[in-house]
Amino acid sequence: MTISSEKQLISVIIPAYNGVSRYLDQAIQSVLEQTYRYVEVIVVDDASTDETGLLVARYSVRYHRRIENGRQAVARNDGARLAKGEFLAFLDQDDLWAPTFLQETIAAASARSDTAAIHTDGIQVTEQNETLHYDAAMKHTNSITQILRGGHDVATSGSLFRKRCFDAIGGYDEHLSIWEDIDLAIRLYQRFPIIHLPKPLYRHRLYGHNASRGIPSERLLLGQQRFLEKHGSVCQKGSREARALKRDWAHYYGDLGKHYLRQGRAKDARQAFWQALKQHPLNHKAVLRLLRSFV
Repeated sequence: MTISSEKQLISVIIPAYNGVSRYLDQAIQSVLEQTYRYVEVIVVDDASTDETGLLVARYSVRYHRRIENGRQAVARNDGARLAKGEFLAFLDQDDLWAPTFLQETIAAASARSDTAAIHTDGIQVTEQNETLHYDAAMKHTNSITQILRGGHDVATSGSLFRKRCFDAIGGYDEHLSIWEDIDLAIRLYQRFPIIHLPKPLYRHRLYGHNASRGIPSERLLLGQQRFLEKHGSVCQKGSREARALKRDWAHYYGDLGKHYLRQGRAKDARQAFWQALKQHPLNHKAVLRLLRSFV
């Protein structure tokens, strides 16, 4: 069933933390420059310690400040509860939208009233907004994170969500410190159709100090562990999902071993690398890391 998209309110939620130095003004501006005009903008200040409130006051947007820092999932859920729109769009404070992002995604969503989300391709950029590479939003890899959502890489800043579907699954899991966006996509995909719009309609900044590019912190490791434990229960023994889960557990234990080595805990690192090999015996990286832990 096709529904006119002209008067469907979209609630745009921007979670912000110390946004003065993290491009929040550019994110807000990219929303205000959208060709689709039936929009409310909600900035959720996640207990910033800078003058984020004063920055937001320059714009005609709604502002909600949290007393305590709750991180991304909590801030996004706060914004969703405040939202009045039929659709939700979450834009990270350091990302940007193409001017037609909302216009094109709402049109696609309106063509299918049963869809939970429309997600688009993107462009990875530097901190200075210089193009790095095209990021296609369908990724059919052998990772459990991709298999359980049918390859739909539903990027937070590159998606439009139908609010009733978002609410039906309980929003973001606030107990996950990482991959809360992947978890959301998995739970949506299990219950509703998701549509991929193959156009590069958002820009995502990459940082040189990105935690995912080095040795994960204890917080990130804990989040990864919780994610794998949460979704491992649906993987039947011998299935493609179960094999992918083993590989992902091997990757987790490899990261855990590196974390221990950085702390000088060689014995704990060796145990972690052994666990990685148990999960994935042909993992040559785990073998090399195990040998290196004795040196």
